[in-house]
Order: sequence, then C-alpha cells, then structure tokens
Amino acid sequence: MKCIILEDNPQDLELIRWYITQESSLELKESFTSVPDALSYINEFEPPLLFMDIDMPVIKGIDLYKKLQYHPICVFVTAHSEYAIESYETQAFDFILKPLTANRFNRCVNRLKEYEQLKKRADLYDTLFESQSIMIKEGSTVHRVPLNDIIYIEALNDYSKVVTKTKNYITLSKLKHFLEKLPKKDFIRIHRSYAVAKQSIELISGNELKIAGQQLPIGKTFRLSLKMEFTS
Repeated sequence: MKCIILEDNPQDLELIRWYITQESSLELKESFTSVPDALSYINEFEPPLLFMDIDMPVIKGIDLYKKLQYHPICVFVTAHSEYAIESYETQAFDFILKPLTANRFNRCVNRLKEYEQLKKRADLYDTLFESQSIMIKEGSTVHRVPLNDIIYIEALNDYSKVVTKTKNYITLSKLKHFLEKLPKKDFIRIHRSYAVAKQSIELISGNELKIAGQQLPIGKTFRLSLKMEFTS
C-alpha cells in the first residue's frame, strides 16, 4: 500500500520511515515535516495511507485530517494519549503512542493487511452483486432488482412493465434500454413488445409461449432465433 508520513520531529520521522521500508506491503512515496507541503500533496495525489503526528506547530493532526478534501486511511503516531478518543472520532484507523516500537508497528501493519483483504472481498461482492441485478426507476423511486427475479418485460408505448416473481414495475425506460442492459445468455426477445427470462419459459407452442402461467405471443421475426435457442 502506498503511504506518506507527516511528522514534524525529524527523529520520529526517520524511525517511522525505517519501519515502513522494512515492510514489503508498504511503499513510502513521500515524507513531510511541513503541514502545507503535506496538505498540497495529499489533495493532489490522494495517497491511500497516511502516518501522521498530532501535536504539530501549525495545526493539530486531527484538525488537519478534518480539513482534507480527500481522506486517506490515517494512522496517528503521537506522544499524547489524551488525543486517543478525539482521534477515533475522526475514524482514524489506528492510534499509536510514541515511542514507536517494532512490535506495535507490526500490529498496525497486520491490521492494515486484514483490512485490505476484507475490502477486496467487499469490492468483489459489490461487483458480483451489481452484475446480477438491475436498477429500475419507478416514479421517484429506484429499485435494485435481482436478474433472477425478472420473468418478462413488456413494452407499453413509452413505458415498460417489468414483471418479477414478487411484483410488477412500471418504468419510463423502454424495452430497448433493458435489452442493452440484460445479459443475452439469460434473456431473449420473443416479440417487438416482449423480452423474457429463458429460465422462466415453461412451454413453447406455435406462435405463443407460456411463462409463469401467462401466454405471450411470439413475433414472426423472432421465431427462428427462439427455435434455435432451444434446439441447438
């Protein structure tokens, strides 16, 4: 993880820098003793991780963190235990009391690694969740609807009706919009006014198909593609 240091005490800064260079999971990009220089760098480059002192001449580290446009993961390193509660109110990741020791630094790094793993899993879950659902705007409300809940979509002039296992949605989005968003492996157009979920089709007979107890027409131009889909 890329990180920077803001520490006005040169000796403490060198100690933090040394510990970071010994840790392969961390990459030190810059170190600062000047608050204005650090502030400019953070707002421009948005480093993921910040090791920062609290008691500094110009401004307290806690107050500086509150003023940032971008908020990196923050580890406060300070000699003042009285700032502990206030630092956690800023949602600081960790609060380390000086003198900094190898054992305490490693505990912080291990927590950072665990956090990164959890974040990756959460991001993966969000991506997967988004790929398995679709947003449907109905009036002033936006619904997230799982794809496997959708049975069929019917075009109604400038509107569409989305029929699901639990309820129906009337939305201003046109059928074409849904066909661009829905995965082709799961949905198929059967008529200029209908697209259906393949898994929900119960029966195909002549010019109609049965889906969730409903009889829907099959358009002439879609018969061949539908036949090929289920006979190939």
